[in-house]
Amino acid sequence: MPYGTAIVVGGGIAGLASARVLADHFDHVHIVDGDTFPEGPHLRNGVSQGRHLHTLLPGGLEILSELFPNLEDSLSAEGGQVAGPSQWYALTEHGRTYRLSRFQPEPNGNTGQTSHTRVQSRPLLEHCIRQEVSRLPNVCLRDQAKVTDPLFEDGRISGVRLDVVDETIAADLVVDASGQVSQTLSWLRNLDMPLPTEAHVNCDFAYCSNLFEPHYPEALGEDVGFLISAARKSEHPKRGGSIARVEGNRWQVTLAGRLGDYPPRSQAGFMGFLATLHDKRIHDLLQHASPLDDPHQYLFPKSRRRNYHELTQFPEGLLPIGDAICHINPGYAQGMSLSCRQVAELARLLDERSNSGTPITGIWREFFPAAYEQTRAPWVFAALNDFTKKGTTGDFPHEDDAEIAILKTLNR
Repeated sequence: MPYGTAIVVGGGIAGLASARVLADHFDHVHIVDGDTFPEGPHLRNGVSQGRHLHTLLPGGLEILSELFPNLEDSLSAEGGQVAGPSQWYALTEHGRTYRLSRFQPEPNGNTGQTSHTRVQSRPLLEHCIRQEVSRLPNVCLRDQAKVTDPLFEDGRISGVRLDVVDETIAADLVVDASGQVSQTLSWLRNLDMPLPTEAHVNCDFAYCSNLFEPHYPEALGEDVGFLISAARKSEHPKRGGSIARVEGNRWQVTLAGRLGDYPPRSQAGFMGFLATLHDKRIHDLLQHASPLDDPHQYLFPKSRRRNYHELTQFPEGLLPIGDAICHINPGYAQGMSLSCRQVAELARLLDERSNSGTPITGIWREFFPAAYEQTRAPWVFAALNDFTKKGTTGDFPHEDDAEIAILKTLNR
């Protein structure tokens, strides 16, 4: 292998996928996370959205399946669900639609290689990917070890310092997959280097999720799940919800609201909120189901895109990735796919450099523009949809017609 050691900060989806790509080009890859990696498909304290619905749309699923050929079989073996084109849809005020970017009342196949959506809990998805990564002989998963500072030597990031007896790990490349609270920004400040400009959309989105045991699992028929979209002409135009089969013969129900109209965390409030949606199907299904826990709320005040592609100065040996670059309203189910797109670009660039014998010096100059292009259309899609909701503020996207046209082709 042409390169030495790589460190991935963060053991979530973006971090695990990045480690898989790095393992093809580095002798040693360390995944470092301050959280505890569970033995099985269990919740991690560090995953704030871990209790909420996680769907893998065809685009992100295709990338992960290429990186981890056994992933879909592992998910299915553990009870993860496969939703074909007709088994996952939305109920809008205009009727049923099988595409969220435009009204499409009839299902059809996806134009790409993958024509289905995967539906499962976040703990199961992480567990199956983590198992795949742990089998790689040159990858080490290190939990309960928080990265505190970078090592800086000869004008470049040369490793990281851990909070474990002041331990350090030297590296040729540090990939920051630490999520929305990215380490990179504080490191740039400490190094007195320029920060990227940021775009924000203050969507003020919130959702609340709860697991249920259905008395009659067959009540969902052939459906894996469906959404109830917010209806502008209803009494509560900021509210929506979803139901999905997940592993363990359970139903995961997620309620969503925005701009102060949040779904409550109490069981009674949860059911009351559900009864106000413009379509009563989920409410009726839950009359014959028992809650398995209390509702858990997650608040998402703003989408954020950091414009690293504009920087002309950046420390060698460091790359942020995933949510550290761009994270959008989770209501559009694009988060994991956004990270996967960036990882795919990293894989492409590393392949090119490895094949040509080029060192990784300066890779950030190519990666940041590539990551920007991969997140550009989804960002515009989410922002435009958010700005249709009265009360949304922030940076309205001023993209050219080409980017708007791309939105029409997004696989949703």
